Parts: sequence; structure tokens; C-alpha cells
Amino acid sequence: MNGKKACRIYLIRHGETTNAQKICFNGHYNVDLSKNGLKQSLCIAEALKTTPIKAVYSSDLKRAQIGAKCIADKHNLRHIPYKNLRELAFGDWEGLSIADINRKHPGRLKERLNNLELFHVEGGESFFQLRDRVIPKFKTIIAKHPDDTIVIFCHGGVIRIILAHILKISVKNLFRMNQPYASINIIQYYKEGDPIVELMGGSHKNIDNQESTEKKYPLNNIL
Repeated sequence: MNGKKACRIYLIRHGETTNAQKICFNGHYNVDLSKNGLKQSLCIAEALKTTPIKAVYSSDLKRAQIGAKCIADKHNLRHIPYKNLRELAFGDWEGLSIADINRKHPGRLKERLNNLELFHVEGGESFFQLRDRVIPKFKTIIAKHPDDTIVIFCHGGVIRIILAHILKISVKNLFRMNQPYASINIIQYYKEGDPIVELMGGSHKNIDNQESTEKKYPLNNIL
């Protein structure tokens, strides 16, 4: 039995971007949200309006800050942006579409898929480097809120890295976790026992705002 509940995290990906139809490697490129992306952000904020949120954190990139502000405004809070929560840096590929990269750098996308942990574009980061940037900041945030419900609004790569850390999944398997635009993940920490990922890749339509009375048991205790 995991025991008494501790920090609860709503880990949320930003909404659809203006260049979403081209499937771009945005990374640190400060792209805006599309009209649909803004609508998604507002829907999430509305779904969380009765949740007892104590703090809202985000990446410092515009597409994440917009959604974070929507939530913070509902709770009379001011969201806190961190550069460390930015998406994976894509260096020379920033803002380019898959079609652009296949044309300018043939074979490089396949190379990336074959060496996901260590591959990086010139001027960019590997996923190992992203992990080493994100996880210390994530731990610092959690340590500030041992008993609170908080929101972290960021990016698909960052979210996958955090979930992989919680679930002890290899970096090479990050893309086994689906994280569409505006996806919502819920992580529940406990005073004792393992944290539980209660929702992965969900949406504003299936956020459960009610505190569950069901006792949680870590998987390794029942197998």
C-alpha cells in the first residue's frame, strides 16, 4: 500500500502550434499557438478550474506559457516559467519540417531513429542531455510542493523524459508514449511507496478532479 498522498502533478503538453500541419521540429523555436491550440488551452483551464492547484510552472517558450497562464488565471496565480523546461533543442533543424530535413539532410532522420539517446543536430541536444537538464529541475519543483497539487505545462519531449524517469523506461523507448497536442498526464506521489501515473496522454475530457478513495498498490507488490 502506498499510504498517504503527497504531491500531485498535472503534466500538460502545450496546444497545437501554427505550423502543426507541416510537422516541424520546433525545439526552442518560439512558435505561436494556432486558434485551435488556444482553444485547447482554454478547455484545459476550464476543466481544472475546481482543482485545488497551488502552483503553475511552465517552459519559458510562448506556446507553453499561453496555456500555463490560462490555468493560473483561473486560480488567481502567476505561472512561473523556467528555461530548463524547454523542449529538446534541435539546433540547425529548429523550425524545419520533416520534408525540409529529408530534402536538406537526407538520411539524417533515420540516423536519429537508430540512435535516439545520443543523436543530436549541430547546435542541438541529445535526449540524454535533455534528461540531464529537465530531471533536476523537475525534482526541485516537486521538493517545493510535498503536499500540493501543481501544474507543469511544457512540451512532448520534456513530458516523455519525466514519465520515463517516473516509470524507469529507457530513453530509447520514449516514443512508445503517445503525447498529442494538449495531452494531460497525472502523476500522484505518496509519502511512502512508488509514484503512480494515473493518466497518460489524456485530454481535458477525461481529467478526474475527484480525489480517489481507492488504495493504490505498486505493481511490484502484487506480481
